[in-house]
Amino acid sequence: MIDLKPIFLKKVKNILAGHVPEFDVLVYGSRAGGTAKKFSYLDLAVLTEKPLLAPRLEKMAAAFTAASLPFRVETIDWAATGSSFR
Repeated sequence: MIDLKPIFLKKVKNILAGHVPEFDVLVYGSRAGGTAKKFSYLDLAVLTEKPLLAPRLEKMAAAFTAASLPFRVETIDWAATGSSFR
């Protein structure tokens, strides 16, 4: 269960559908574990096999900022993470 109000979850899903529709996205951190505070970040991992190009990630980050969510969204590219993270 993701610790987000439905209105914010809808915004997040719309942004993901517009920027990375072909990938699954994993929620991790406090919002996935049920320990989130009101302004806790939303941590997302885009489950890629090959790293995404930086401009694509930057556009998605800008969309999250423009959405005026009351929390910050941090996204990582799964293929760009090390095995210690996974």
